Amino acid sequence: MNMLQTIESTYHEMYVDLVLMEAFRQGILDNIEGVDREYLEKVVRVHANVCYAVFSLCVQCRASLKSSLNVEKQYNIRRSVVTSHEMYKYLYGFTGKITTWKEIESILSVKYPEKCSEIAAAADAFLQKYAQAFDGMLRDVSKHFSDKPTEFFKNISMVSERNVTERIGKALGFIQPIHSLLVKELQDNLGMVYYLSWAQPMPIQTLNFGKISLNEKIEALHHGLEEYGGIVESIMRRLEVAEKICKEHQLDMTQNKQWLDMTDNNIGLHVLSIYLDSLTTFMAFCRSESFAEYRQNLSYLIISTHEGFKKLYGFDEDKRAGTYWNRAIKQALIKTDDEQMVEIAERIERKLAALSTNAFLKDEDMIVAFTHFGTIKKTQIESTVVVLDYFKKDVKKDELDILIEYIYVLNDIVRLYNKVIDFENKQLNKEREVQFAGYFDQIDKIDKIVAQNTKDEVMLAKWKESSDKIREMLRNIERMLM
Repeated sequence: MNMLQTIESTYHEMYVDLVLMEAFRQGILDNIEGVDREYLEKVVRVHANVCYAVFSLCVQCRASLKSSLNVEKQYNIRRSVVTSHEMYKYLYGFTGKITTWKEIESILSVKYPEKCSEIAAAADAFLQKYAQAFDGMLRDVSKHFSDKPTEFFKNISMVSERNVTERIGKALGFIQPIHSLLVKELQDNLGMVYYLSWAQPMPIQTLNFGKISLNEKIEALHHGLEEYGGIVESIMRRLEVAEKICKEHQLDMTQNKQWLDMTDNNIGLHVLSIYLDSLTTFMAFCRSESFAEYRQNLSYLIISTHEGFKKLYGFDEDKRAGTYWNRAIKQALIKTDDEQMVEIAERIERKLAALSTNAFLKDEDMIVAFTHFGTIKKTQIESTVVVLDYFKKDVKKDELDILIEYIYVLNDIVRLYNKVIDFENKQLNKEREVQFAGYFDQIDKIDKIVAQNTKDEVMLAKWKESSDKIREMLRNIERMLM
């Protein structure tokens, strides 16, 4: 399958569906003999959503195939976990409810029993392998930034190009034949009207990047992904070793503050998870080759910016106290008592405040349309209609400027927080040295007491063995925390 051609053809199909939806809305097709308007409207809606799923999967796969770094591949291909999961949910649901596709299927199964049986079997195979509880969790951490960054990076490390490609293959096993049946239904019921809809001219769109050179951005983005992806990989390896040590010595660190600061409350990892996502999505945008591909990757950059900004600083001033910037980064900066760093932070905060008022970034309805299939509950509009309406508009330079500004601000935050971490590590290392020196002093005192009061050589040997193990455990924990 030529994925770029598929991107263009499914984009065109979605536009034809939009033309048909508008024709139904205006009553233009009401007088066609033998046309069941209600049924065909459902066929058009499901077809548009199926096309958007295939379109999205192709864009995601192309971004992954063009990626040269593992972290970049993982961030790109994880979107396919969301797309395939959401498409199954849209077509079949997980609660037994009658979906729009099931209504259509009940009619088609009379006309094409064998084909519908094959589709149902393929969908069930996907359900059994990929739509279970773990898949739902993987979908959640792929769609949203987890409140536990180590959980996010552990889960994303399980996402490989090979296993997601297999997942996509299973999803297309039922998506593509559904697409074929729906096209046949439109052709059979609408006849010439359907073919004439294809003759409608596609809207002329322009891509205005101003003086921005996308090729020049690629090198800088690659460097950032390589540097910070390597930092995350190193941190996760150290934590994995630490967990093994804790398990070996049967230590429960789940309530230990220092351990939680390294894992669940690790703001550095939180910020890096957001930063790497932004770099990856912008890289995919820069490597796009057609308007439709540019537009879809731009939508992913909008999603990344929207979701990341909510965690980092927030659009709602009333909820801002719990964001990473206010509850952690600013508090840590105050402790450094470094006027230069505080001044940099104030400049960053002014930029964050300006970004928080931008209607383009705040548009929650657009985010829902980009990430869900079917009818949007709030507006009762089909998500593909919202997406295509957005696609019809020219890419505005000021919108791209806002997204790039956000990435620059993220970069400033990462570099500033690196300085904060250096300061905190020095302080913590001093405290730990004193803390562990105290532990070893206590063991030395106990050793002396035992030696003075025990004459049994066997007991002394057993104590020395226990004492040595405690020392070894403390040294391992000390190295782990350093």
